[in-house]
Amino acid sequence: MSCLATLVWCFSLFSLLNSDSCFALSNETDRLALLAIKSQLQDPLGVTSSWNNSINLCQWTGVTCGHRHQRVTELDLRNQSIGGFVSPYVGNLSFLRVINLANNDFYGEIPNEAGRLFRLETLFLTNNSFSSADICPGSNPGSNPETG
Repeated sequence: MSCLATLVWCFSLFSLLNSDSCFALSNETDRLALLAIKSQLQDPLGVTSSWNNSINLCQWTGVTCGHRHQRVTELDLRNQSIGGFVSPYVGNLSFLRVINLANNDFYGEIPNEAGRLFRLETLFLTNNSFSSADICPGSNPGSNPETG
């Protein structure tokens, strides 16, 4: 391979690795997680209809991405009449800082996988059908742990 061809090849590779396609590769985990979450929801208003392959996930309704890495940092589905349970795939959204699911019809347990979200700062779950035992596993508001 000539020196010029090698230089062109190296420049092309460098350009590819520093382009938006690099961001697309890095947020593939987020895209797959959101699609798996969507598959578990009842969405009578079609809020998640934009969650498909036709547009970048950072343009999906209720999804906010960070500017630097184009990873999902906020999931805001409040007041959308969405029902279902919180999917364990939420734990794969490792850059999440905010989850707002308030005023919907979610039910069931908060998955253990949500505990992997070490960047999570804000979690809004009010006005859903979670029980307190589901939100705080191991706790029973009506019992005293000392007396059984």
